[in-house]
Amino acid sequence: MVLPSECALSSGCGKSLPSGFAAGQTTSMEIPAANGQPVRHYKVHLSANFKNDRGHAIVFSFHGRNGDMAKQEDLSELSPKGILINGAGIIAVYPKGKLGKDDQTAWQGAPYAAPGVDDILFVDTMIATLQKTFCVDTSRIYATGKSNGGGFVNLLACTPWIAAKIAAFATVSAAFYTNTFNGNCPTQRAIPILDFHGTKDTVTPYNGGQAHGATQVGIDKFRQDWASRNGCQNKSSISYLSKETDPQQLVEIQTYNTACKKGGIVIGYKITAGQHGWPRTTLPAKCNGNVGTNDCTTTVFDATSSVIIPFFNKYTL
Repeated sequence: MVLPSECALSSGCGKSLPSGFAAGQTTSMEIPAANGQPVRHYKVHLSANFKNDRGHAIVFSFHGRNGDMAKQEDLSELSPKGILINGAGIIAVYPKGKLGKDDQTAWQGAPYAAPGVDDILFVDTMIATLQKTFCVDTSRIYATGKSNGGGFVNLLACTPWIAAKIAAFATVSAAFYTNTFNGNCPTQRAIPILDFHGTKDTVTPYNGGQAHGATQVGIDKFRQDWASRNGCQNKSSISYLSKETDPQQLVEIQTYNTACKKGGIVIGYKITAGQHGWPRTTLPAKCNGNVGTNDCTTTVFDATSSVIIPFFNKYTL
C-alpha cells in the first residue's frame, strides 16, 4: 500500500467530524451564495471505514441533464462498501446542477445550461471545503459523470487551473458539445481519460450530431483527440472482456497508451448495442426492478467497481 506523503494530506486531517457526518452515511452540504453565484448543494458519502486521521480520495460524480444527487448516487454505485482507492474508502461527492434554460438541472458547457453559473468555481469551492473538513489525500481527487455530467467532466479536464487539482477523469454516455471543450481544450499535462459509450445511444449518439441547437462530438473523435493531446500514437490497441464475462464480445476496449507523455492514456469502452446508461449488471433502484431503456438496462460488467475505481487507483497528481 502506498501511503500519501505528508504534504498530500489536507488540513482537515485529525479534526472531529462535523455534526451530522458519520462513516457509512450520506449527508447534504451547502455553499452559500457569494460573488454573484447562487446557493449550491451537494451530497457527501463517507465510506464505511472512514477515519479522519488518514488520507482518503475524493471522487466527484456528476448527474446528467434533469438528474439529481440521490439518483446519481444510486446510478453510479460509488457509495457501497468495498469501494477502495489506495486501500482506503473514498469520499464520494454528488453535486447538484442548477436549473438551466429549460428548467432542468444542467452543467456548464451545454447549450441548455444556466447562463452565468460558474460550475467550475463550484467544483473548486467543494474541493477547498472538503479538504478543510475531512482528511483528504489531495493527490487523489477524481471526477466522473454521465451524459451532460460527463460533458462537464471533460470541461474540467479542458480547464488547466482546475484540471491541475484532479488526477484522472472518467466519462459515461457523455454529451460532448463543442462548448464543453473550452475552445481548443488547452492542457498543461498529460491527462488520464476513461470513457464508456454505447453504440445504440439515441440521446448522445456514438457518432455525434446535432442536439439542442448545438454540435455533439462523435465518440471516436473525442478519444482520438485526447490521445493526440496526450502525445499518444493515434492508433489504439483493441481488446475485449473475457469470453466468460462477455460471451458475444460486445464490449470493445480501445486503449491509446503508445508513446504517450508521462501519465497520458486514453481508454474507451465501445459497448455494442449499449444504450444511454451507466454500465452495470444490476438495475438502479429508480427502475423498481423493471427493465426498460437507458439507465434501466444492464450489461455484462459493472463500470464503477471493475473499471473506473481500478483506473483511478493507478493515477495520482
